[in-house]
Amino acid sequence: MNQRPAPPSHGPSDRPSDRPHSAGSGRPSPGREPAPEEGARALPLWFLSSLVAAVATSSLDLPFKVLGLGFSILALGLGIATLVRAVRRRLGGLARASAAMGVGLAGFLALSTAVLIALWPVTADYEDCIDTALTLEAERACQDRLLTLDGFLSD
Repeated sequence: MNQRPAPPSHGPSDRPSDRPHSAGSGRPSPGREPAPEEGARALPLWFLSSLVAAVATSSLDLPFKVLGLGFSILALGLGIATLVRAVRRRLGGLARASAAMGVGLAGFLALSTAVLIALWPVTADYEDCIDTALTLEAERACQDRLLTLDGFLSD
């Protein structure tokens, strides 16, 4: 008659991978991987979303340009946090370069939109002029008025 081998015992073993870990050993138990930091991927996604929203809203007409400024400032803050996280975690050069370029774009959008809002009367006049211009010559006249700040600065 053929004898079957004995089933494996569930007792302690000499193999290191089968030994139970003590609570103070600092190593995770077998089969359990350390959980990633909660929200590790959320920050870059929020940064990208706010950057896209900033680009989309910064070209709107004046009352809505304020949204573009808000999204740009939000993207700037989230971008800096993303860049700091990428440097601290020693992520690859592409991740750091992408975050740095995003921060630069967010900063540029925030600055340019803030200038347009600061020059609200000139910007509003230019937008009205462009909206009513029917010919290329009329659009050039609007651009010429914009270049001189339409009398915003007194001589």
